[in-house]
Amino acid sequence: MPTTAPSASTAPVMTSTITMGFRGMPGRTSKDAPSFSGRAKDLRDFFTQFEDLADSCGLTTAEKCCAVLCYVDSDTRELWASFPEFETADYDDFKTRIIDEYPGADRGAQYTYHDLENIVLCHVDHDISTETEFVEYSHKFHPVATWLFKNRKISE
Repeated sequence: MPTTAPSASTAPVMTSTITMGFRGMPGRTSKDAPSFSGRAKDLRDFFTQFEDLADSCGLTTAEKCCAVLCYVDSDTRELWASFPEFETADYDDFKTRIIDEYPGADRGAQYTYHDLENIVLCHVDHDISTETEFVEYSHKFHPVATWLFKNRKISE
């Protein structure tokens, strides 16, 4: 018995839908959600992640002001919502005000010689005997040493 291919009217149609607006934003506990650690050095990365999502969902500037509060803890949310820039719903002004509240946030990560020394001292009593242990140590040491070198805090 011969089989026939489904006609165009009965063939399944694959469509892709992108949810726009707030509904398109991931929930706070989603693995795709941006999160802010509370540390000034992480604020720029947080805003970059948030803005990528917000822009892909087509949020307006006012919607961004509200949505960004979904991805911070309650104390931070309360602080940020108290800023007059939140009430005016101008996201750029609101973001500028937030960054101004965190000294050093506009410069991103910053380290001291003491930070590097602590990494070394934490590992001095531990034998690094496996590749995995070395990689873990290197992942802590390298970014700090690189930043200190680039910013002329240490020499080669």
